Order: sequence, then structure tokens, then C-alpha cells
Amino acid sequence: MRRIAAIFLLSLVLIAPAFAGSGAVQTTLYFGLSLPKGGVVSEKQWSGFLADTVSPRFPDGLTVVSAVGQWRDPKSKPARTVSEKTKILILVRADTPAAEKAVAEIKAVYLKRFHQISVLQTDQPVRIVE
Repeated sequence: MRRIAAIFLLSLVLIAPAFAGSGAVQTTLYFGLSLPKGGVVSEKQWSGFLADTVSPRFPDGLTVVSAVGQWRDPKSKPARTVSEKTKILILVRADTPAAEKAVAEIKAVYLKRFHQISVLQTDQPVRIVE
């Protein structure tokens, strides 16, 4: 019994470093589709953004959900609630600086390309179960 316990502990010591820092994070990005000068980001424009900006950075997969978002515009007096079509991008990614940089790049491209004020981002640790 002691031998089995010793082998088990040795296995943990040898295997644990392989998993160190390799946690997963679910990043959810919320992209408002309303354009500042009127109109919306079209499906063709969104598809192009996914193809040339998002997919190359996360080729292993992602999920996109179409939704309607709502937010309060602090610049309007009195502040009013704005509703707009939204794309929600869900990425389950490595918890690494490289992946964080890729997410930041995606947001920066979207802000510039579509003249947006912000892209909402949430992150939460996840355990992948297959």
C-alpha cells in the first residue's frame, strides 16, 4: 500500500508541472452592431471581420450568438437606454499572455474598423470537460 501511495505521489510531482499555468478562460465579447453615423454592421462585414481578424487568432474554434443588447448612454441628458443588435463571441482559450494579446487585438480592430466606443469583455476561469 505504501508503495502504491509513493508511486502515486511521484506521478503527481512529475505530471503537475505539465499543467501549471495551462488553465482555460472563457472570454465573452459583446459587439454592438449599430454604427455611429447610422446603419448597422452588415452580416457580410461581420463575416469578413470573423474571417480576417478573429479566426486567424483562434483557429481551434469559437461560438457566435446573435442577440439584442441594451445599455445606458451616459452622454445623453438625461441618460437614455439604447437597444441594438449585438454579436456575442465566446472563446474558450488558454490562460496565457499570448491569448490575452490576441483578444485585445480583436477588440482594437473592431473599434477602429466600425468606429465603436467599446467592446464589452468578460472573463471567467473554466474547467474543460470532454
